[in-house]
Amino acid sequence: MRAFVAVAGFVLQFSAGVGIAAADDWPTVPDGPLHWQLQGDIDVSGNIRVIDSDLFETTAEQVWEWRAAGIFPICYINVGAVEEWNEDYAQFPKDVIGNPYWGWEGENWLDISRFEQFAHIMEARFDLCRGKGFLAIEPDNIDAYEADTTNKKTGFNLTRSDQVRYIGWLIEQAHARGLAIGQKNAAELVPDLIDRMDFALLESSYRFGFMDAFLSYVQMNKPVFAIEYIEEGVNPDRFCPEARKYGFQGVIAHVELDRKPENCP
Repeated sequence: MRAFVAVAGFVLQFSAGVGIAAADDWPTVPDGPLHWQLQGDIDVSGNIRVIDSDLFETTAEQVWEWRAAGIFPICYINVGAVEEWNEDYAQFPKDVIGNPYWGWEGENWLDISRFEQFAHIMEARFDLCRGKGFLAIEPDNIDAYEADTTNKKTGFNLTRSDQVRYIGWLIEQAHARGLAIGQKNAAELVPDLIDRMDFALLESSYRFGFMDAFLSYVQMNKPVFAIEYIEEGVNPDRFCPEARKYGFQGVIAHVELDRKPENCP
Protein backbone atom coordinates (compact mmCIF):
# COMPACT_ATOMS: atom_id res chain seq x y z
CA MET A 1 0.00 0.00 0.00
CA ARG A 2 2.82 2.43 0.80
CA ALA A 3 4.36 1.95 -2.63
CA PHE A 4 0.98 2.46 -4.34
CA VAL A 5 0.42 5.76 -2.55
CA ALA A 6 3.95 6.86 -3.46
CA VAL A 7 3.42 6.07 -7.12
CA ALA A 8 0.16 7.96 -7.16
CA GLY A 9 1.81 10.97 -5.56
CA PHE A 10 4.60 10.85 -8.09
CA VAL A 11 2.33 10.74 -11.12
CA LEU A 12 0.37 13.70 -9.83
CA GLN A 13 3.57 15.65 -9.36
CA PHE A 14 5.08 14.95 -12.77
CA SER A 15 1.99 14.29 -14.90
CA ALA A 16 1.85 12.05 -17.96
CA GLY A 17 5.06 10.72 -19.44
CA VAL A 18 7.16 10.65 -16.29
CA GLY A 19 5.60 7.83 -14.35
CA ILE A 20 6.65 4.18 -14.58
CA ALA A 21 8.19 3.96 -18.04
CA ALA A 22 7.59 1.18 -20.53
CA ALA A 23 10.56 -0.84 -21.72
CA ASP A 24 10.86 1.26 -24.89
CA ASP A 25 10.40 4.60 -23.14
CA TRP A 26 12.07 6.49 -20.33
CA PRO A 27 11.30 9.67 -18.37
CA THR A 28 12.59 13.15 -19.04
CA VAL A 29 14.98 14.39 -16.37
CA PRO A 30 13.74 17.73 -14.94
CA ASP A 31 15.91 20.79 -15.39
CA GLY A 32 15.88 21.97 -11.80
CA PRO A 33 17.91 22.17 -8.57
CA LEU A 34 19.89 19.01 -7.78
CA HIS A 35 20.74 17.38 -4.46
CA TRP A 36 23.81 15.18 -5.07
CA GLN A 37 24.91 13.17 -2.05
CA LEU A 38 26.38 9.66 -1.97
CA GLN A 39 27.14 9.23 1.74
CA GLY A 40 25.63 10.14 5.11
CA ASP A 41 22.11 11.05 6.14
CA ILE A 42 20.29 12.77 3.30
CA ASP A 43 18.08 15.70 4.22
CA VAL A 44 16.33 17.12 1.17
CA SER A 45 14.69 20.48 1.62
CA GLY A 46 13.86 23.62 -0.28
CA ASN A 47 13.10 23.59 -3.98
CA ILE A 48 15.02 20.43 -4.94
CA ARG A 49 13.58 18.74 -8.03
CA VAL A 50 16.24 16.09 -8.69
CA ILE A 51 18.20 13.87 -6.30
CA ASP A 52 21.21 11.70 -7.11
CA SER A 53 22.13 9.07 -4.50
CA ASP A 54 24.04 5.80 -4.24
CA LEU A 55 22.45 2.64 -5.63
CA PHE A 56 23.49 0.41 -2.74
CA GLU A 57 23.16 2.87 0.15
CA THR A 58 19.67 4.13 -0.73
CA THR A 59 16.63 2.07 0.25
CA ALA A 60 13.60 1.53 -1.95
CA GLU A 61 11.46 3.11 0.77
CA GLN A 62 13.51 6.30 0.57
CA VAL A 63 13.28 6.42 -3.21
CA TRP A 64 9.51 6.11 -3.11
CA GLU A 65 9.29 8.86 -0.51
CA TRP A 66 11.21 11.17 -2.80
CA ARG A 67 8.99 10.27 -5.72
CA ALA A 68 5.88 10.90 -3.63
CA ALA A 69 7.28 14.35 -2.86
CA GLY A 70 7.71 15.08 -6.57
CA ILE A 71 11.50 14.64 -6.58
CA PHE A 72 13.10 12.83 -9.53
CA PRO A 73 15.54 10.14 -8.25
CA ILE A 74 18.78 9.23 -10.03
CA CYS A 75 20.96 6.33 -8.89
CA TYR A 76 24.75 6.56 -8.85
CA ILE A 77 26.48 3.48 -10.28
CA ASN A 78 30.23 3.14 -10.67
CA VAL A 79 30.51 1.54 -14.10
CA GLY A 80 34.20 2.10 -14.85
CA ALA A 81 35.79 1.04 -11.58
CA VAL A 82 34.96 -1.41 -8.81
CA GLU A 83 34.82 -0.64 -5.09
CA GLU A 84 35.76 -3.36 -2.63
CA TRP A 85 33.05 -2.39 -0.16
CA ASN A 86 30.17 -3.03 -2.57
CA GLU A 87 28.19 -6.20 -2.00
CA ASP A 88 28.86 -7.56 -5.50
CA TYR A 89 32.64 -6.99 -5.48
CA ALA A 90 33.51 -10.70 -5.24
CA GLN A 91 31.57 -11.44 -8.42
CA PHE A 92 34.01 -9.54 -10.65
CA PRO A 93 36.64 -11.75 -12.34
CA LYS A 94 40.04 -10.90 -10.92
CA ASP A 95 41.60 -10.37 -14.34
CA VAL A 96 39.27 -7.45 -15.17
CA ILE A 97 40.27 -5.56 -12.01
CA GLY A 98 43.15 -3.19 -12.71
CA ASN A 99 45.22 -0.51 -11.07
CA PRO A 100 43.99 1.50 -8.07
CA TYR A 101 41.89 4.53 -8.93
CA TRP A 102 44.19 7.33 -7.87
CA GLY A 103 43.03 9.15 -4.74
CA TRP A 104 40.29 6.69 -3.72
CA GLU A 105 41.44 3.81 -1.53
CA GLY A 106 39.70 0.51 -2.19
CA GLU A 107 38.65 1.44 -5.74
CA ASN A 108 40.22 -0.08 -8.87
CA TRP A 109 39.74 0.40 -12.60
CA LEU A 110 37.81 -2.16 -14.64
CA ASP A 111 38.87 -3.51 -18.03
CA ILE A 112 35.99 -2.06 -20.02
CA SER A 113 37.47 -3.40 -23.25
CA ARG A 114 36.24 -6.79 -21.99
CA PHE A 115 33.06 -5.60 -20.31
CA GLU A 116 31.31 -8.75 -21.48
CA GLN A 117 33.13 -10.48 -18.62
CA PHE A 118 31.18 -8.46 -16.05
CA ALA A 119 28.14 -7.38 -18.09
CA HIS A 120 25.85 -9.58 -15.98
CA ILE A 121 26.92 -7.69 -12.86
CA MET A 122 26.14 -4.32 -14.41
CA GLU A 123 22.82 -5.66 -15.65
CA ALA A 124 21.99 -6.75 -12.09
CA ARG A 125 22.89 -3.26 -10.84
CA PHE A 126 20.62 -1.66 -13.42
CA ASP A 127 17.84 -4.05 -12.43
CA LEU A 128 18.32 -3.11 -8.77
CA CYS A 129 18.22 0.57 -9.70
CA ARG A 130 14.90 0.14 -11.46
CA GLY A 131 13.57 -2.19 -8.77
CA LYS A 132 14.17 0.38 -6.05
CA GLY A 133 12.17 2.95 -8.00
CA PHE A 134 14.94 5.12 -9.42
CA LEU A 135 14.18 6.75 -12.75
CA ALA A 136 17.65 7.43 -14.12
CA ILE A 137 21.30 6.40 -13.86
CA GLU A 138 24.43 8.43 -13.22
CA PRO A 139 27.22 6.22 -14.62
CA ASP A 140 30.51 7.14 -12.98
CA ASN A 141 33.98 6.77 -14.49
CA ILE A 142 33.05 6.62 -18.17
CA ASP A 143 36.35 8.31 -19.00
CA ALA A 144 38.74 5.46 -18.17
CA TYR A 145 40.50 5.69 -21.52
CA GLU A 146 41.64 9.21 -20.63
CA ALA A 147 43.50 7.85 -17.59
CA ASP A 148 45.65 5.78 -19.95
CA THR A 149 46.93 8.97 -21.57
CA THR A 150 48.34 10.08 -18.19
CA ASN A 151 50.68 8.62 -15.56
CA LYS A 152 47.65 7.26 -13.65
CA LYS A 153 47.02 4.32 -15.96
CA THR A 154 44.23 1.76 -15.63
CA GLY A 155 46.49 -1.19 -16.36
CA PHE A 156 44.66 -2.10 -19.57
CA ASN A 157 45.76 0.42 -22.25
CA LEU A 158 42.16 1.35 -23.02
CA THR A 159 41.18 3.25 -26.16
CA ARG A 160 38.51 5.77 -27.03
CA SER A 161 36.88 3.09 -29.17
CA ASP A 162 36.72 0.74 -26.15
CA GLN A 163 35.08 3.50 -24.13
CA VAL A 164 32.45 4.44 -26.72
CA ARG A 165 31.50 0.79 -27.28
CA TYR A 166 31.01 0.21 -23.56
CA ILE A 167 29.03 3.40 -23.04
CA GLY A 168 26.82 2.53 -25.98
CA TRP A 169 26.01 -0.77 -24.31
CA LEU A 170 25.27 0.99 -21.01
CA ILE A 171 22.86 3.36 -22.74
CA GLU A 172 21.06 0.43 -24.36
CA GLN A 173 20.77 -1.35 -21.02
CA ALA A 174 19.36 1.71 -19.26
CA HIS A 175 16.85 2.59 -21.94
CA ALA A 176 15.72 -1.04 -22.28
CA ARG A 177 14.75 -0.84 -18.61
CA GLY A 178 12.88 2.44 -18.99
CA LEU A 179 15.64 4.41 -17.26
CA ALA A 180 17.20 7.68 -18.38
CA ILE A 181 21.00 7.87 -18.32
CA GLY A 182 23.43 10.77 -18.22
CA GLN A 183 26.92 11.67 -19.40
CA LYS A 184 29.38 12.08 -16.51
CA ASN A 185 32.29 14.34 -17.51
CA ALA A 186 34.26 12.96 -20.53
CA ALA A 187 33.92 16.20 -22.49
CA GLU A 188 35.67 14.77 -25.56
CA LEU A 189 32.88 12.22 -25.95
CA VAL A 190 30.02 14.72 -26.23
CA PRO A 191 29.79 14.38 -30.05
CA ASP A 192 29.48 10.60 -29.66
CA LEU A 193 26.92 10.69 -26.84
CA ILE A 194 24.78 13.82 -27.08
CA ASP A 195 22.08 12.20 -29.23
CA ARG A 196 21.65 9.22 -26.90
CA MET A 197 22.29 10.56 -23.40
CA ASP A 198 19.49 12.27 -21.48
CA PHE A 199 21.36 14.69 -19.20
CA ALA A 200 24.89 15.55 -18.13
CA LEU A 201 26.62 15.81 -14.77
CA LEU A 202 29.93 17.66 -14.66
CA GLU A 203 32.60 17.90 -11.99
CA SER A 204 34.86 20.97 -11.85
CA SER A 205 33.95 22.05 -15.39
CA TYR A 206 34.30 25.71 -14.40
CA ARG A 207 37.63 25.13 -12.71
CA PHE A 208 39.08 23.19 -15.66
CA GLY A 209 37.35 25.17 -18.40
CA PHE A 210 35.24 22.59 -20.23
CA MET A 211 31.77 24.06 -19.80
CA ASP A 212 31.60 25.00 -23.49
CA ALA A 213 31.71 21.34 -24.51
CA PHE A 214 28.29 20.73 -22.96
CA LEU A 215 26.37 23.66 -24.43
CA SER A 216 24.86 21.26 -26.97
CA TYR A 217 23.00 19.54 -24.13
CA VAL A 218 21.28 22.79 -23.21
CA GLN A 219 20.53 23.46 -26.88
CA MET A 220 18.79 20.09 -27.02
CA ASN A 221 16.82 20.87 -23.83
CA LYS A 222 18.73 18.28 -21.82
CA PRO A 223 19.68 19.41 -18.30
CA VAL A 224 23.29 19.93 -17.28
CA PHE A 225 24.21 19.73 -13.59
CA ALA A 226 27.56 21.41 -12.95
CA ILE A 227 29.25 20.70 -9.62
CA GLU A 228 32.20 22.60 -8.18
CA TYR A 229 33.93 21.53 -4.98
CA ILE A 230 34.56 23.55 -1.84
CA GLU A 231 37.87 21.77 -1.24
CA GLU A 232 39.06 22.91 -4.67
CA GLY A 233 38.48 26.54 -3.74
CA VAL A 234 35.30 27.31 -5.66
CA ASN A 235 34.20 30.94 -5.48
CA PRO A 236 30.38 30.95 -5.64
CA ASP A 237 30.30 34.61 -6.64
CA ARG A 238 32.23 33.72 -9.79
CA PHE A 239 30.98 30.22 -10.52
CA CYS A 240 27.24 30.72 -10.08
CA PRO A 241 26.88 33.57 -12.63
CA GLU A 242 28.80 31.44 -15.14
CA ALA A 243 26.54 28.45 -14.53
CA ARG A 244 23.48 30.64 -15.07
CA LYS A 245 24.98 32.08 -18.26
CA TYR A 246 25.45 28.60 -19.68
CA GLY A 247 22.00 27.46 -18.60
CA PHE A 248 23.46 24.87 -16.21
CA GLN A 249 22.18 23.94 -12.75
CA GLY A 250 25.07 25.02 -10.52
CA VAL A 251 25.85 23.01 -7.39
CA ILE A 252 28.53 23.55 -4.73
CA ALA A 253 29.48 20.39 -2.85
CA HIS A 254 32.13 18.70 -0.73
CA VAL A 255 34.44 16.23 -2.50
CA GLU A 256 33.33 13.33 -0.31
CA LEU A 257 29.67 14.03 -1.19
CA ASP A 258 28.83 13.21 2.39
CA ARG A 259 26.72 16.20 3.31
CA LYS A 260 24.10 18.54 1.93
CA PRO A 261 25.25 20.51 -1.13
CA GLU A 262 24.29 24.09 -1.93
CA ASN A 263 22.56 25.14 -5.13
CA CYS A 264 23.37 28.32 -6.96
CA PRO A 265 20.55 30.86 -6.67
